[in-house]
Amino acid sequence: MNLWFFVLLIVAVALVLGPISMLRPNPAQKRKEQLRLQASAQGIRFGMRRLPARKTDMEQPPVLPVYFLPPSPQMQFAEDWVLMRTDYEHESNFYHEWDWQGAVRPTDTVSNALKILLPELPLSIPAIVQGKSGTCIFWRETEGEEVLMMLIQHLRRLNQLANESGATP
Repeated sequence: MNLWFFVLLIVAVALVLGPISMLRPNPAQKRKEQLRLQASAQGIRFGMRRLPARKTDMEQPPVLPVYFLPPSPQMQFAEDWVLMRTDYEHESNFYHEWDWQGAVRPTDTVSNALKILLPELPLSIPAIVQGKSGTCIFWRETEGEEVLMMLIQHLRRLNQLANESGATP
């Protein structure tokens, strides 16, 4: 009888503590939360958005983390331009493996800045969007704080250039 009591006690404790321990965030979730809080403290917003569809996509693109600055009054009515990383380099692409999605393009000032920015971006950044959505960088959050600081700097620079140039080509 004593043995069964202890077995039942262990099972009862496991049934109570098991779900509670599963609710705790794992280390990867804690790291992402810290990145998002740090970005928020610097005025950068965070959200989950569906990656824009590429011309070659057969399935719906995944939902990814996006870090963004909201649109300024000048950009609220501008159409979004979308620059996405492709799986290949091609001479018709904007820059190496980066290509435009849709017909909208940024101003020449922003385009020139993008050509300087793009080589610095890690592979975990699949898209950059700017327009009525604000200035957005999709990021898979596989790197750490150093990449986040670089993204924040680039977001602010692209946003500033779009505001200075009027946001329309």
